[in-house]
Amino acid sequence: GAFAGGYFLPDVLGKAENKQGYEEIEEIEYTPTDISISPSSGVGTSITFYAMADAPYTDHERENIMPYQIKNLSSSAEFLIHLGDLQKAAMGCNEDAYQAASDILKQSNMPVFVIPGDNDINDCADYEHGEEQWTKHFHLHDKNWDHDFVVSRWGKLEESFAFLKNRILFLGLNIVGGSPHSVSEWKSRHSEHLHRVKELLTKLVDDYDVAVLLAHASPRSNHADFFEDEDGLANFVKNIGKPFLHLHGDDHVWSEKEGAFDVDNYMMVSLDCGEIASPIKVEIDTRKDNPIKISREDEALVVECCSEGWPWSTK
Repeated sequence: GAFAGGYFLPDVLGKAENKQGYEEIEEIEYTPTDISISPSSGVGTSITFYAMADAPYTDHERENIMPYQIKNLSSSAEFLIHLGDLQKAAMGCNEDAYQAASDILKQSNMPVFVIPGDNDINDCADYEHGEEQWTKHFHLHDKNWDHDFVVSRWGKLEESFAFLKNRILFLGLNIVGGSPHSVSEWKSRHSEHLHRVKELLTKLVDDYDVAVLLAHASPRSNHADFFEDEDGLANFVKNIGKPFLHLHGDDHVWSEKEGAFDVDNYMMVSLDCGEIASPIKVEIDTRKDNPIKISREDEALVVECCSEGWPWSTK
C-alpha cells in the first residue's frame, strides 16, 4: 500500500486556565518543536479523497439522503472528510442527532475524519453539552477504521489534525463560523493553530508539493486574525508559493475563489450542503503541473476551477 509519512508535535505552548475554563495562550512566543518525518522512500505522489459538509440537518437527510451518499462513494478513494455541522443547533443539539450522523458515517467503506462546525458545539444553547456530544460521537472518528495515516492531533478535544501522505500535506482545523462563544478562546485557538500550521508548512517544505486546508468556517471578520492579518496564513501561503487548496462548508452553497485573499496560489472552495449535493471528489497528483482536480457527483454541477486540474502553472 501507499506509504504514510508522519510527524509528531509535542505540546509546547504555555497555557493557563481562564475563568471560562478554556486554555489560553499566555504569550505568543513559542518554543520550536521537533517534527520527525518518517523515511521518504516509497512515498507515492497522488491521493484521492472525498469531502462533505453541513449534513445531515433533517430526518429526511438522516434516513435517506446521507446514507445513500455514503453508500455510493467509490472505494478508490483513501478517506472522507466531513467539514462539520453534522446537525442543526436550532433543533436542540439532541444526542439522537449526533448519534445518527455518527452511525451513518460509520457505514463508509473508507476512513472518515470529522472536524467540528459551529452547529455542532459553538451554536448550541449549552456549549458544554455540545462539546460533550461531539466528543462522545466524533472524537478520533477515523479510528473506527484500520488505516495507515500517521496523524498528529491537537486542540482541547484533539479535534484538529494533520498528516503527510504522498507529498501532500493535510491540515484539518477547528475553525468554525457563528458568533464566538468566547472571544478569548477563539483568539487563543486561532493563535495556536496558526503557529502550528506555519511551522508545519515551513519544516516540511521539502516533503510536500501541495497543501490542503480542511476547516468548516467561511472566513469572515472573526477569522481575520488567522487568515488575513499581516502575519496570517494567506501571506504565509503566498511566500511558500506551492498550490494551496482550502475546502470549507458553512455557506451551504458552492463557490470557488481562485486567488483567495489576493494570493495566486490559494484556491478556496465552499461545498454544497448535503441536501443539495453528494460529497465532492478530490484527486491530487503532484507529478502534474495542474495537480488538483475536483469533481461533483452530478454532471450538471459545474466545477469551473478544477475539473481539468488546478493550477495551470505552478511556481
